[in-house]
Amino acid sequence: MNIFSFTTHFGREEDCRIHFKEQRDKIGVVCKCGHKEHFWIKSIWSYECKKCRKRISLKSGTIMQNSNLSFLIWYKTMFLMSV
Repeated sequence: MNIFSFTTHFGREEDCRIHFKEQRDKIGVVCKCGHKEHFWIKSIWSYECKKCRKRISLKSGTIMQNSNLSFLIWYKTMFLMSV
């Protein structure tokens, strides 16, 4: 993938979030209570545990967890570091 095709696929914040969510859903999300079933709350881009109702952000449990940077910045950085 070159910078032009990268920008075509991941040119907007929402594109990056959607891709990241799809990848995270494949792996699965586990709540701190140990439950693996969640609701998706699109308006706040978070999961909610069906058992304890704790909300889990999309970045939770990843290297991006405590970052205020956007997904777009993270994706661009990861792309540039891998070229």
